[in-house]
Amino acid sequence: MNDRSTREILTGIVVRLPRYGQLAVRLVADGRISARQKAPLIGSIGYGLSPIDLIPGIIPILGQLDDLLVVLGTLRYVLKQMDPEVADRHLAAAGLTRAQLDADFRDSALVAGRLAATGTRGAGTIAIGGARLAGRVAGKGWRRFRNQQSGRID
Repeated sequence: MNDRSTREILTGIVVRLPRYGQLAVRLVADGRISARQKAPLIGSIGYGLSPIDLIPGIIPILGQLDDLLVVLGTLRYVLKQMDPEVADRHLAAAGLTRAQLDADFRDSALVAGRLAATGTRGAGTIAIGGARLAGRVAGKGWRRFRNQQSGRID
């Protein structure tokens, strides 16, 4: 059983946020990574910056957790699609490990679940669903853009 407090979990993740930002920037800027691989990441960053969310940012903690889950989930997805050696170099340059990323994603979902269990009526489940949805939407949007650029009808 995980006996860490919600505050302790969130503090650890918040301390690493700049590293996750650095990792995302590095991945987007890397020419070795295909545009198809980058599309979900760009979509998740857009979701995180957008004021329109499944859980609005005005709702304390949960409003930020859904953005965090989307971005962390997408980082995990993108890294799994890449050449493992290239992915590991990007992680190391950002001062992160796959295990840390996986743990922060799980811990974010844990905190969302805890908050949902204390009266937010399933917001943790919604946030996780939002992460999955954002990845799918970003992928479809990229395919539509590419088809339009090549003259194909979607």
